[in-house]
Amino acid sequence: MIETFIKYSGTLLPFSYSIISGLFLFAGVLFLNQKWANTIHYFLTFLLLPPVAFVITKMISTNLALSLGMIGALSIVRFRNPVKNPLELVIYFALITLGVTYGVNDKFGFLLILTILILFIITKLILKFKHFLNLNELFAYSFSTNDGELKNLMEVESKGEIELLEKHTNLIFSSHSKELNIYKLSSANREVINKLKKDIEKNKDVQNIIIRYGE
Repeated sequence: MIETFIKYSGTLLPFSYSIISGLFLFAGVLFLNQKWANTIHYFLTFLLLPPVAFVITKMISTNLALSLGMIGALSIVRFRNPVKNPLELVIYFALITLGVTYGVNDKFGFLLILTILILFIITKLILKFKHFLNLNELFAYSFSTNDGELKNLMEVESKGEIELLEKHTNLIFSSHSKELNIYKLSSANREVINKLKKDIEKNKDVQNIIIRYGE
């Protein structure tokens, strides 16, 4: 058994590294408060995608005919669920790249996951101290795309511009045209949303107010 382990250790260890790297990447994404990844489906995706890419890389690395056949087989695979934001797409690409690099050269895999985690830590520090670094405007909308499921959201449609909403700290999106102005605001505090509604619902320009309360 020891001989078998030694024989396949050159494959088993990088294979294990790919799974562990996926786990570290999952922890890093949650460290940045990206709520969209906090499900069992994404957890398994982060763990499975690197080793799957690793096995494919190993299988086709020394066989041209098999590599061509594998390309044809993989071309019919489609991701049906929509990508929520650019970061999610980059993460998928990073997971696949980790599997490929561990299948070719461990050092590149270690370098990639280490670089990603360092960048995550730097980003977290910037977000934490952005007020002191005068970066409030640059990272004004730093929460993840899916945070709306955990926050209270209000969307306002108005004929004219509403100064109160234009300058409000909870404003996350605004769109202006001659016919319609749209404002979207988000807050973890339900009372903030309710107070805003009372402040603007008597405005004659307001056409519609939609509120969605989080958990």
